[in-house]
Amino acid sequence: MKKIISILLVCIISVKTYSQVSAVGIGKEFQSISGFGRTQSGFEGIQTYKTGNVNGSQFSTNNWALGSVTTTAKEIMSNYLFLYDKVRQELFLKPKDTDYVVLADKAQVASFTINSDKPHVYYHAEIYDPEQAGNFFEALVDNENYTLLKLTKTTFEKANTSDLEKVKQGIFNDEFVDHVTYYVYYKNNTERITLNQHSLYKAFKDKKTKVDDFFNLYPNNEINEQLLVNLVNYIN
Repeated sequence: MKKIISILLVCIISVKTYSQVSAVGIGKEFQSISGFGRTQSGFEGIQTYKTGNVNGSQFSTNNWALGSVTTTAKEIMSNYLFLYDKVRQELFLKPKDTDYVVLADKAQVASFTINSDKPHVYYHAEIYDPEQAGNFFEALVDNENYTLLKLTKTTFEKANTSDLEKVKQGIFNDEFVDHVTYYVYYKNNTERITLNQHSLYKAFKDKKTKVDDFFNLYPNNEINEQLLVNLVNYIN
């Protein structure tokens, strides 16, 4: 375990630090990471806002969730709770039943899984696209043929009382807004796609007959994420 933890850097910014950590009553996993940097107590230290009502979330889940991390050394860490920050593209983890939070070193994270409504698997985006260093792709379809990837970049937007459309909808709160981009990885090439037929036919130009067959089966369906997942699975 010490070997696994040693590849993580603790890097929590603007948080309360402690000069000493007592080992009394603390589990072995806590002790394993207690000497690797600054610590913080509670959830507030990793939030990008402090007060007020905010729509949406900077995190992929509402709270800490079970999951796992596979390191670049192919070691697996699973006996922790995880929280993924969509704004800063950062993964936080902590031992169960503690408030000791660690920020994972991106350079040492090959992939991680967050379990919520289902297992959500993320890969260091640089694996698929060197230009996406620092981001994480969620694999919606992970296949040796076509792989479907999703990049979610979230921004914090202050309430705009001059936006008449939002005022009509009764939106007066600050909010976190997800900006989603989809990619297809095929034969060592990553191509950005949008949710329209023209883009899909271009991305799957080698499988035009299958794309035709799929849209003949679902001629009137809205092209959304679920349909995209179904299409890639159908082609594969």
